[in-house]
Amino acid sequence: MPEPPKAELISLSDEEQGVTVRILRAENFSGGGQDDTLHAEITVSSGFVNGRANLYLNFYDLDSWTAVLDTVESGRAASWLESGRSPRITISPAAISDSGCTEVSVHDVTASQILVTVPIAAPSDWIERHRALLAAVRSRSPLTPGPL
Repeated sequence: MPEPPKAELISLSDEEQGVTVRILRAENFSGGGQDDTLHAEITVSSGFVNGRANLYLNFYDLDSWTAVLDTVESGRAASWLESGRSPRITISPAAISDSGCTEVSVHDVTASQILVTVPIAAPSDWIERHRALLAAVRSRSPLTPGPL
């Protein structure tokens, strides 16, 4: 079966810096008949620091991304991928951040232990755009829920 095209799940950037999570491919880790994992890559880019980290996402991670978007939309900070098995992403909305911008922190808890926070002048519709990106990822690469 051909791989679906690469797709972005997170794409927060301004003219100077950004954070993206790009889906590289769907995989089948459980040995069942359908894909149950997405191999992805987090990219942080700025004039100060650039980095990449690999991660694997499952059905439940995509559900929890929805919850993160809901929390941030309500004006509170939220963390995604807190299990310790992959890098963690925390988003603080502009209204509560020290910089006055939407702040995205990436903590590579599984390898380098490096934590980077990137302030981004995100457009006002970024949450709606990210709901659409999530819907596109789900339709291109439907995952089967596996055991927790």
